[in-house]
Amino acid sequence: MSLVQDMAAGAPPLAAKSDAAPPRRRWTLLWRILAQPKGAIGLTLVVLYLLLAIFGPMLAPQDAFRQNFAQTLRPPSAAHWFGTDQLGRDVFSRVLVGARATLGIGVGGVAVAFLIGVPLGILAAWRRGWIEAVLMRAIDIMLSFPDIVFALAVVAILGANTQNVIIAVGVVAVPVFARTARAVTLSILAEPYIEGSAALGASPARIILRHVLPNISGTLLTLSTLLFASTLLSASGLGFLGLGTQPPFPEWGTMLGESRSYIRSHPYLATFPGLFLAVSALAFNLLGEALRVIYDPTSRRTARRAPLFAFLRRRPAAPSPGIAADVEAERSAVSVKALRMAFRTRDGLLDVVRGVDLAIRPGRTLALVGESGSGKSTLLRAIGTLANPQEVAITEGAIGIGGQSALGLSAAALRELRRRKIGVVFQDAASALNPVLTVGAQLAEAVSAGSSLDNEAVRQRCIALLQDVRIADPERRLAMYPHQFSGGMKQRIVIAIALAQDPQVLLADEPTSALDVTIQQQILVLLREIQAKRGMAVLLVTHDLGLVARFADDVAVMYAGRIVESGEVATVLERPLHPYTLALRASAPGAGEGRGQPLRSIPGEPPLIGQFPAGCTFRPRCPRTQGRPDCAEREPEPRTVSGRQVACLFAEEGLS
Repeated sequence: MSLVQDMAAGAPPLAAKSDAAPPRRRWTLLWRILAQPKGAIGLTLVVLYLLLAIFGPMLAPQDAFRQNFAQTLRPPSAAHWFGTDQLGRDVFSRVLVGARATLGIGVGGVAVAFLIGVPLGILAAWRRGWIEAVLMRAIDIMLSFPDIVFALAVVAILGANTQNVIIAVGVVAVPVFARTARAVTLSILAEPYIEGSAALGASPARIILRHVLPNISGTLLTLSTLLFASTLLSASGLGFLGLGTQPPFPEWGTMLGESRSYIRSHPYLATFPGLFLAVSALAFNLLGEALRVIYDPTSRRTARRAPLFAFLRRRPAAPSPGIAADVEAERSAVSVKALRMAFRTRDGLLDVVRGVDLAIRPGRTLALVGESGSGKSTLLRAIGTLANPQEVAITEGAIGIGGQSALGLSAAALRELRRRKIGVVFQDAASALNPVLTVGAQLAEAVSAGSSLDNEAVRQRCIALLQDVRIADPERRLAMYPHQFSGGMKQRIVIAIALAQDPQVLLADEPTSALDVTIQQQILVLLREIQAKRGMAVLLVTHDLGLVARFADDVAVMYAGRIVESGEVATVLERPLHPYTLALRASAPGAGEGRGQPLRSIPGEPPLIGQFPAGCTFRPRCPRTQGRPDCAEREPEPRTVSGRQVACLFAEEGLS
């Protein structure tokens, strides 16, 4: 341990970054909108409509208010592009002039709804109890009426004019803003940083303005654009009924109402205002959908679109010949060869997994350890064929599962591979289980997928799986829901689902991090027993070196997307040769610090994705690099040293 202590005590501080971080991209929101076809189309149309509202009266070729009874109800012609109405007025000019009033009503209505609904929603979320109950019941009553009926009632009370139409359509949309604002505010108020701000004495106004509003602004912006279309249509409906903008001022809904008497004989009177109205609603809906994709946290923000008609020329990628030819790969349950993966971004590909080689033999457990951000979970998802190809690209290398290539498969073959050979245990058992389905239904779905078992056979298989994971009274438990189980029991159920198809490989992504120490021990012992019984390979992603020492057979230490040291657990942890492995062992609790002494930590920070330093990526944090230019000139390749693979130019120093 003296070498570990010397390294931890004498490690130099993190070196300054040689390359400055790229400047923040301007107009990020605009580029994200334009990157989506619907966003580009919607934004273009919205801009055109806004320009039409501003410059429409100046572009009108004729006076939109001048009547000419000698030219009434004329069809479209060179003199009157959209024809004339029953009073001889040019319809094209009236459409251009009416754009301002029509779009103004839409914007005004959304603004009224926003300014009333959002504060009410935030108030209901902040002040629970009778205030929330009164507000939400009043909103429920408002929602019980059809929009147009409610708007008619408001206009009937206030009178028919443009200002009152804005108020009417705005009041109709208030419940939507209020309910949405309440829902998103409740989720934000449950976050720990809100509790921290309140504990520090922050006032409610500061918490709402500083923490709540910035976090819900994206959702509200999206909702505003989507509601603009419905508000516009509601206002046009009032105009159609004669309760909107009053003649002679043009407004598209009012023009539709005036044309209803001539709809059979002169359909063009309704065609052009209706077309402009429909396209405007479509434009704002498309823009709202694009914004929803951007602000939705579950959406693929950086996903790249496939070229048009790419399916006509798409060919399955040929599997790498290295796996089929390599004898070691044939004997391994998992074989990864020279794997390189990169995140797709608007600035290009950012390497996240860089030239990884590993193999797991049947019946053995390989632990993958390293700091957060080193690429462990990304590698696990790639092995599990769960990496989204729209977000992550596998640029080089090969992955084999049970001697079969996991790359270049058709959708049906990929599903079959996942079903028959791969089981996955996720970190958060509560999120991995559907809260509205019974445990039995979820187990039955996993068991029956791809099989022809009858209902009784499926039930017996589910009972056997629950018995395998040591859940008592399995017959009764099948009818229970996930919320009726403790955290440890939920994790056992997730393991049972993963084992439903007797996989050859079990992938466990920090399966015990959310459990207390006693339950952790039970779950790991259970996994070990099931592995011994079934002879499957296990890939365990974890941060806990103590767990690795007790339950893993082999260990691979990952840093900045590369395996820097790998071998049998007893060999690697007893005498680490890579300085990063040394630092990890020294920073583990019980690694040699005296009683009452603080835990050691690794100086510096891991490099950001796409900003790896030249040469060895651990060089800015490594105590061996002083006065050694070789570390900055080239990145060391893994080589065999004392019974393990080490990616360090001076690994032999760890033997002294």
